[in-house]
Amino acid sequence: MDANLIMAAAWFCGAFINGLTGMGGMLIALPLITLFIASKSAIVISLFPGLAAGMLTLFLFWKYMDVKEALCFWAAAVPGIVLGVQTLRLVDMEVLELLLGVIIVTHVVVQLIQDWLGTCMAPNRLLKYILGFVAGFFSGAVGINGPIMAIYTSLMCMDENRSRGFFTSAVPSGFINIGLVAWNGMITSQELHAELFVLPAVVAGFLCAWPLARRIHRRGFHIAMLILLSFAAVSLFARTAPYLKEHLAGFLS
Repeated sequence: MDANLIMAAAWFCGAFINGLTGMGGMLIALPLITLFIASKSAIVISLFPGLAAGMLTLFLFWKYMDVKEALCFWAAAVPGIVLGVQTLRLVDMEVLELLLGVIIVTHVVVQLIQDWLGTCMAPNRLLKYILGFVAGFFSGAVGINGPIMAIYTSLMCMDENRSRGFFTSAVPSGFINIGLVAWNGMITSQELHAELFVLPAVVAGFLCAWPLARRIHRRGFHIAMLILLSFAAVSLFARTAPYLKEHLAGFLS
């Protein structure tokens, strides 16, 4: 199958999820793409549809974003990014991805227990600074901050629209990422040609999800976020499995 069609199909799925929850497009699309395409250009190409999905979400849910809360969260993320980049120089990326996977699984288990008990953790104002720093750390270390943002909205007991509004605060980082990639000369005519297939798929996937997103209730949104986080954890564990196998074999031998 043509690589452009594969990426378009993957991003249709990613944009559909993004349209439902306000995030997760890259989280869904990239693992699907890498099942068929082992190419760094797939990551570069995905920056544009990721930004497009974020912009569509921003257009629909910007009014639900608490600007002050978002600014505090991302201000705390800045030193986290610096520490994450420095940590990556000392620690293998797979170790950091494994750590993120463990954090996500722990959160999902705690949420399931709370759902079973019918309780909810009382929101704490310090969480925006703590999890903002953690989101920045993993953004700098492994390029992933979405799961930590999702954990924050869950712990703060945000409803579906407020959560989507908060997720749109990550849109500026999309422009920064594309700017840095372009500055380093990594965007070629091949990548731009692929966008002719991928970007329409993003718009189509998002628009297909929009009627459903308007009907999704708080409980349904909560379940969707837990499923999305679980998918993220499985993806991270799958990516680190060869690393773990290699190092465990060396340790046991």
